[in-house]
Amino acid sequence: MGLSGIHHLALCTNNMKAQIEFFTQAVGMKLVGLIPMHGVEGASHSFLQAGKDCYLSFVEVEGVQIAPEIGVSHPQDITSSVAGGAMQHVSFNVDTLQDMLDLRDRLRSHGYAVVGPLDHGLSQSMYLGAPEGILLEFATGDTSQGLTPAWMDKSVAEKLGISPEELARYIDPEAYAGSGGAVPQPKGDGMMFPTPIPPPMFEAVGYMDDAQLRQALNFAPDAHASAEAQG
Repeated sequence: MGLSGIHHLALCTNNMKAQIEFFTQAVGMKLVGLIPMHGVEGASHSFLQAGKDCYLSFVEVEGVQIAPEIGVSHPQDITSSVAGGAMQHVSFNVDTLQDMLDLRDRLRSHGYAVVGPLDHGLSQSMYLGAPEGILLEFATGDTSQGLTPAWMDKSVAEKLGISPEELARYIDPEAYAGSGGAVPQPKGDGMMFPTPIPPPMFEAVGYMDDAQLRQALNFAPDAHASAEAQG
């Protein structure tokens, strides 16, 4: 498959400094990047080390202050819902239960209320709120049973309209060999979802081949060309 985990989770913020303060001082993550956001006027981008090859990122756009809306953009608590596609909570892995207890001590020493650890079977987890209403979970598989067949409840699949055949496909996706990057961009009705870039930009560059796109957007063409040459 080639996937090895989350590279970075990017969240918008109205106060980048407050988020950096919390995640470096209260949580203990290291700030490893603080740069202008490519292609977005007045936007700043930060990266915090959340594990090996894993980062938490924040984006703040100068002059933009959009208030969170409970029940739409943010849940009231860990049991509440938000709009489809919005983040309900984010969970970070902790290596051991002792590490989690040490982290709980650190968080509480900075004045943050922490609930847990609670044993869910899947993980030992603890919960708290971060600045701007972000709900955090810290989880460890230490002393818990982890993911087992018991975590695949067929009655839940049936409730969601997932057939046994579909469930089997989801559990074991078909392998895909790939074409070395040769598959072109889908066009028109062939696109499954709206693209993550603004429509005018996509109309201008979306159907360029990959080399033209890198040149137009100036995404380190020399590095990409070198990698392709070696591949």
